Amino acid sequence: MKTSKYAWMAAAVLALAACNNDEEFTDNGPAAAQITAGVSGPATRAIDNQWEADEIGVMVTDAPTSNMETLYKNVKYTTTSNTTSANFTAAEGEGIFFQDADEKVTFAAYAPYQKTDGYAILPGTAADGVVSGSTADQSTREKQKAFDYIFASGATASRANTTVSFTGGNAFSHKMSRLIIVLKTSTTDGFSAEEVKDGTYTLEGLNHSGTFNVTTGEAKAKTTETSTQVESWSLTDYSLETDDDTQKTKTFTSILYPQTYTALTLKAVIAGQTYTAALDGIEDNTLVSGYSYTYTVTVKKTGLKVESCTIASWTEGGSYNGDATMK
Repeated sequence: MKTSKYAWMAAAVLALAACNNDEEFTDNGPAAAQITAGVSGPATRAIDNQWEADEIGVMVTDAPTSNMETLYKNVKYTTTSNTTSANFTAAEGEGIFFQDADEKVTFAAYAPYQKTDGYAILPGTAADGVVSGSTADQSTREKQKAFDYIFASGATASRANTTVSFTGGNAFSHKMSRLIIVLKTSTTDGFSAEEVKDGTYTLEGLNHSGTFNVTTGEAKAKTTETSTQVESWSLTDYSLETDDDTQKTKTFTSILYPQTYTALTLKAVIAGQTYTAALDGIEDNTLVSGYSYTYTVTVKKTGLKVESCTIASWTEGGSYNGDATMK
């Protein structure tokens, strides 16, 4: 009888402990979301294929049973990683926390992060998530990164599985367009590599004013009614420029709002002589979101020769040919 009494007491203690454990599992305060992210395609940023200690804005797009969608519209997460896939963390106590135990929550994210006065406020002058900007000056990598917009959506998580994975089909993708112009010469073309390097280059026909919507990932140039195309945009002064002495090439890389243009014209002034070349061939004269277009131009004293336009990194943009004239 005494043994039975102690056995009953032990069973009661175990039952109470089990009850307490259940309560701790279902009611131990909000669980924090864990963010991991990659970028689809072979390139993640404007130039190379790695995160660069980036900041992203994360939002809840669907929360069926809680108010998470209202609470979390623009939460900053950061990484110190310089790899192609990275884990992101929020400042202590400032991340996203799951509210309901059984709720499946859907997330979206964008970069670069746009600062707001609170997690529940969207960026933009009207707090609608629409951010205006200009690509007119992108002479440094940091300036380009400021509008190299990327976006991810569709990742889901819950309190039982707190990892929000922006990878695979839910990975970040580029939302701007990229235009690369490679200038090359040789000893048989009449100009030296130094003369090509010392030349000045402009591009006519682009629209540099545009918007990015952090909630949908849509990037687009403003209409001609609200923004005019730049007649003479200096690649030499305002586009990211690199030289390759081995290949005797000079490369201008530009990040642009997706847009439809009337015509693109490259103008070069080399050794006091002015050359022009029409950059033709892109379908419907439209720079498409996520696509990268590379024109290779051979600089000759008889004129500029526009060779095939090929894809470099992002999504394939096509291959084009054209001719040039000398003024």
